[in-house]
Amino acid sequence: MKAPNTSILLIMTFVLTSCYPKNKKYSTVIEKKNAPAPEIVYSMNIDTIKAHIELQLHIEATEDGHPPTYIYTDRDVDIAFPIISQGLKDNGFMELDDSSFRNKVVSIFGDIFQYKNPAIKLHTNFITVLDTTEKSIEDEFDYTVENIFISPKHKCLTWVPLLGDFVEFTDSNHYKIDLHPNIIARNKYLFNNNQPALAQLLHEDTFFLKMLVKSFGYTKEPKINDLVMKDYLDLDDDRRGSVGEIIFVKNAAGVLEIKEELLQWITDHTSINDNKMADALSSYALALYDKSYNTFLKVNAYYFSRDEKRKIAAYIANTYDPLYRRFVVQNPRIWPADGVLNGFLIDDTGMAEYFKQHDYFSLPALKMEMELLNNTTADVSQ
Repeated sequence: MKAPNTSILLIMTFVLTSCYPKNKKYSTVIEKKNAPAPEIVYSMNIDTIKAHIELQLHIEATEDGHPPTYIYTDRDVDIAFPIISQGLKDNGFMELDDSSFRNKVVSIFGDIFQYKNPAIKLHTNFITVLDTTEKSIEDEFDYTVENIFISPKHKCLTWVPLLGDFVEFTDSNHYKIDLHPNIIARNKYLFNNNQPALAQLLHEDTFFLKMLVKSFGYTKEPKINDLVMKDYLDLDDDRRGSVGEIIFVKNAAGVLEIKEELLQWITDHTSINDNKMADALSSYALALYDKSYNTFLKVNAYYFSRDEKRKIAAYIANTYDPLYRRFVVQNPRIWPADGVLNGFLIDDTGMAEYFKQHDYFSLPALKMEMELLNNTTADVSQ
């Protein structure tokens, strides 16, 4: 039999003894002949894990109609997270310090630690982020739903963790940890900025990536933005305007946020012969002020205050009107008779002064469009 690799044994002994009390044996490195790498097996908390794997087999009704005999609880999540954390580390995940982790979570999901939000469920040892605000508390542990469980202690996240999905017993006293590749990729991308992990998610976990943008407003990654915006591009003309609902959003504190990265995507993907997304932005602009145009919206436009709508109008005009002026002469067939700014000013007579009071929100194109419109109006009056 091949002798154990001494250096590997020393490294694993150092790592594991630094993490756990020295009087207990929690893991073992087993090096098999001709195996590409040594197999790490664990014994930590094994009796509890065995018991809960058996219990979790009974969270659904049986095929012959018997009702579930076990209800999944916080305890199941608490048992799972230390195992998931260890499995992530075995796969190269680097755990962040408290401050960095908190900042990362806030940058992805918003300030879920501070503000009340119907999509957030706070527990003693973890936080559940529901995939939509419409989910009720009864849906929290439904493993068919894409809820996200975050552990501030272990500084990682997972979907509903069922122990049998990632704990594999090698004998009666040991088990190995076999995490789903997408769980590894989610954590390595979001918390370690690992680009190969992002590539994995773009190929295998697009639903999750789209949820980050649509449900939580995470728009910092151009590749994910591209994935989401192409979905809207493929919608019918009368539904494409709903893209405005992921561009103009309110955060956990109820404050308007404007996703400028998505507005830039519209600018970058509008051309002489393709104005679909610019037209979608125009449709959303109409829906802000006219009830008859807002049937495609999930959230009524009157959800925004007058001043919030004015700010939204500023950003829409800052994006749409320069595109209109650039391409309308070259291809008037696909563009309307006017940009959106003039319509805004007609619908809201106080908007022009509001823009001026707020220094045009530091949007240079908006200020220029206002000046062009004022000059045109002055010329016509003469």
